[in-house]
Amino acid sequence: MKLLNDLPIKHPDAAHVVGVALSAAEIIESIYAGDFDTEFKAGEEPVTIADRQSDRHIIDRLRHRHPHDRILSEEHGLNTPPAHNDRVWFIDPIDGTREFIRKSGEFSIQIGLAVAGRLQFGLVYQPVGKNLYVAAAGEGCWWHSPAHGWQRLQIGRRSSELRLAVSRSHPCRLGQNIHDRLAGTAVFACGGVGLKLMAIARGFADYYVNNSNQTKAWDIAAPEILFCEAGGVVSDLIGGSFSYDPADYRHRHGLLATCDPELHRQVLAISGS
Repeated sequence: MKLLNDLPIKHPDAAHVVGVALSAAEIIESIYAGDFDTEFKAGEEPVTIADRQSDRHIIDRLRHRHPHDRILSEEHGLNTPPAHNDRVWFIDPIDGTREFIRKSGEFSIQIGLAVAGRLQFGLVYQPVGKNLYVAAAGEGCWWHSPAHGWQRLQIGRRSSELRLAVSRSHPCRLGQNIHDRLAGTAVFACGGVGLKLMAIARGFADYYVNNSNQTKAWDIAAPEILFCEAGGVVSDLIGGSFSYDPADYRHRHGLLATCDPELHRQVLAISGS
């Protein structure tokens, strides 16, 4: 496949993980095209057979190639081999399950890799539209689309009209209050954490605020390295960094992603006031 031959990053796992994501997308798309049931997990979070089947597929493919890596996934929890190393994969098989159910197209596959607690690789793939985002530490953030091929994403300065990325499924009152205090008027609605951060990276919005205490490592691992390699700033809402210890994967202090450090400081000051 030409897409795999032309990868702009040299990370040794990049081609394999892209192939895994593309094959998982085939499973997801076949289910998406028909009728399917929706179940609910604890906390009333929806889940479908597509979440579970794609999750299992990704785990199996990664486990076959990396028998000593730990794998933490949304649908199957933590998988730790008896003799494990310091590499951990974080999998969200469908980021934006509510949008998958609504058939809006605004959902993605997310796969991130941390080594000794530091993010080294990330992938976000949107099956509807075939938008692929990949990044590796020190190698930049790259976007591939069928129409434009590979392009490097580099976040520019904030727009004159401040734009807030907002969720279609989980509105954040704090985010809107901050936006009002910053005299922002424009919003960009999008499903999924990864796609919102990539929307900022592509210039459709300037920042994203989420004050949920339910964010998990698989929600943010891949988007964080992508966004930071594009030049953005990510932290929780008290200015802390996220942990990628698979034994402590709950991120309890929200999420803030901004296009520049000054905007980041402004938002943190308001959120803490």
